[in-house]
Amino acid sequence: MHQLDNPYIVRLIGVCQAEALMLVMEMAGGGPLHKFLLGKKEEIPVSNVAELLHQVAMGMKYLEDKNFVHRDLAARNVLLVNRHYAKISDFGLSKALGADDSYYTARSAGKWPLKWYAPECINFRKFSSRSDVWSYGVTMWEAFSYGQKPYKKMKGPEVLDFIKQGKRMECPPECPPEMYSLMSDCWTYNWEDRPDFQTVEQRMRNYYYSLASKAEGSPQCGQAAEAACG
Repeated sequence: MHQLDNPYIVRLIGVCQAEALMLVMEMAGGGPLHKFLLGKKEEIPVSNVAELLHQVAMGMKYLEDKNFVHRDLAARNVLLVNRHYAKISDFGLSKALGADDSYYTARSAGKWPLKWYAPECINFRKFSSRSDVWSYGVTMWEAFSYGQKPYKKMKGPEVLDFIKQGKRMECPPECPPEMYSLMSDCWTYNWEDRPDFQTVEQRMRNYYYSLASKAEGSPQCGQAAEAACG
């Protein structure tokens, strides 16, 4: 992880070798995305949500380009520096793939966040950037539902049956149709048919910039996004 260097990823500063091994991480004091959004529909506009999700997409595109699988993307693992700047965190389950590998097969199942996992992760322990795309879709749902929990009161096995039946979570009331369309594409059952993060980032960018254009006359790069614009 120390080799990862991107504005939208929490940076590893160093390792502390005391009685217990500890990682020293970059500070992102705004807390996790879902808690930031919870109960704030009136305060935080959809454009702000789209801005943060676009930043997450840029960070995930960087990981995809580096052949790095996160395996635990969720709103709880997106930390805010401020309300206009998000960073991806928690790389405890992450895996760097070999140069010629497109996926990673876990040796055994653990205590996994099943509600965020793609079908191939649960059925075959198979992880790739496309399974991260599925998780990104769930993260989008969390964000546009302003911090609600996905799949309501369903348990993991019930979620898998729900997905196998071709069902998906409904569009959150505040979610724009364009964003639910992207969400649905992220939840394509066959992993090879899902969009990659290059496509996801471009669609998020186009949508966010369209909102910025309506609000300001033309899309502008904020301080947080300067590194990705040009």
